[in-house]
Amino acid sequence: MLKMGNRWNNKDGKISIGTLFWVILIVAAVYIGIKLAPPYITYYMIKTEVANDADNAHLYTDEQIVKYIMIRVKEFGLPIEEKDIIVDRRDSDIEVSLRYKIDVNFFDRYTRTLYFNIDAVKLIRAKQ
Repeated sequence: MLKMGNRWNNKDGKISIGTLFWVILIVAAVYIGIKLAPPYITYYMIKTEVANDADNAHLYTDEQIVKYIMIRVKEFGLPIEEKDIIVDRRDSDIEVSLRYKIDVNFFDRYTRTLYFNIDAVKLIRAKQ
């Protein structure tokens, strides 16, 4: 009968250096993913909301658009103030833009600042 060896252990029953390396690499990748994923997910969600508000610009004034964006910003807990939201309405289109940054802390020692820019340019449709 053939005996199958355990892939995680060497002949002495200890974990091998190669296995330890891969375990540490996977744990580090998961930790970085957990730290970086939420800001980027929030960015794409707020970007979609800003694009939707710009697409419906024919229904609202500039102040109403800023107000609706600020409601969503507060829901997401983003560090954005009303003065950071720029609404530029032209003859045939509207541009809504905002910029913000988020500091991500790694191991309570290192801080990485992530910068996000949202620019939504949409054609203004006629009121229906």
